[in-house]
Amino acid sequence: MTGALAPDELHAPEEAAPRDVPFPRPAKRYVVILLAITAAAFLLRLAFYWFARRGSCGAEVLVDGCPGDAWVYHNSANLLAEGKGFISPADWYVNDVRFPSADHPPLFFGILAAFSFVGLDSWTAHHLVVVLMGTVTVFVTGIATREVFGERAGLIAAVLIALNPNVWINDGNVLSETPAILCAVLVMWAGYRLWYRATYAPAILLGVAIGASMLVRPEMGILVLFVGAPMTLLRRDAAWRDRILRFVVVGVTAFLVVLPWVGYNLTRFNHPVTLSTGFGITLSNTNCDITYYGDRLGYWSPDCIPVIERTKGWDQSDDEQFLRETAMDYIRSHQRRYPVVVAARLGRMWNVYKPLQQVDLDYYEGRPVWANRLALVVFYPLVGLAIYGAVLVRRRRIPLMPVLAPVLVVTMSAVITFGHARYRAPAEPALCILAAIAIAHLTTRAASGSDAGRRSGDASSDHASPSDIGGTRV
Repeated sequence: MTGALAPDELHAPEEAAPRDVPFPRPAKRYVVILLAITAAAFLLRLAFYWFARRGSCGAEVLVDGCPGDAWVYHNSANLLAEGKGFISPADWYVNDVRFPSADHPPLFFGILAAFSFVGLDSWTAHHLVVVLMGTVTVFVTGIATREVFGERAGLIAAVLIALNPNVWINDGNVLSETPAILCAVLVMWAGYRLWYRATYAPAILLGVAIGASMLVRPEMGILVLFVGAPMTLLRRDAAWRDRILRFVVVGVTAFLVVLPWVGYNLTRFNHPVTLSTGFGITLSNTNCDITYYGDRLGYWSPDCIPVIERTKGWDQSDDEQFLRETAMDYIRSHQRRYPVVVAARLGRMWNVYKPLQQVDLDYYEGRPVWANRLALVVFYPLVGLAIYGAVLVRRRRIPLMPVLAPVLVVTMSAVITFGHARYRAPAEPALCILAAIAIAHLTTRAASGSDAGRRSGDASSDHASPSDIGGTRV
């Protein structure tokens, strides 16, 4: 059951309930090829860092071509490793004040802190940690895609993740985009496992993956609904009680993963803080005249942020509340302009509004202009292939939500905040995987001919099983 989609499979009746199916281990030859692709991906990422990004970040809070978030992650990790806890590095280093902080969720800089604790606390060390995380993503993508969509699709997906500049450009920065990409792949993998094995173990794994994603990017919590709900509640072969219980397990597990961080935050600020205090400043720097009427329509600007006059006892939650309220006041007073702004945000996120300007603006997000241009060239054909891959998956009656959910999340984020390629990162694996499915299907058809492709689909059942859609075994 590993053939590519055949023409007679593309118009099948509505799906029946899926069957629990086995997940065979990959063949040794497949693992060897995937490891070779992974090794090449590591060398590419290492070269990009060494020749294009090394030395781009320094002691300053914001240096040319190094986003401020990278400085925060790097120094937050070092302060945590030194035993100073979760405090604001800017206030500590710049103002010599110990200021409790939840600028970002803790998983990414917590991983960096583990390396800092053993002496690997330099910019170079942290950059290399990110390079390794990006490399791991390539291998995980190959394993996960193979399990659901076949070996040919798995290897092609690994190659696309390895070579796609929209992916490796993130691995040259000390930013959360790289772990967010890895978490998106893990959520997809766990979601499909739950669909094909409707038991409580994969439900727990999906909850852990979503919880980890939330500890990298808070907005990923919506994946409980986008992935957890359809992968449990739409299983027609189970009683409603069992479906609901599995969905509850996903949600409760995700909640338990983030609970220690949320509980800790609720005890140390003047106002309730859950995952981070970043929403207020994000709203603030994206809702002002500069981003509503100027050349940066739909983007962001630090000039939007009002001056905060802190009083005694003021903390970061007061900052967040003040900035959020200021931004909401501006939104309410410019409601008629808001739809235009949202359209521009979506256009920037998906490279259909001022893409060439976006290439230059994203330089300040730690993305070299030449790499941005290359990423832009690759983006459009990749999206076209991904759309075709999505059509093939849906016609084969395999659920799309595990792979499409990050696309929906980043789109929603653009509506609320602003749009640019860096924040699109969690959706990049979806584009690569769906494009790999399309390429696997087309290459299999070209190699075997339509008659052979039709014969390979004769064994298909009411539901596609793992390794059924994306090409023959290696």
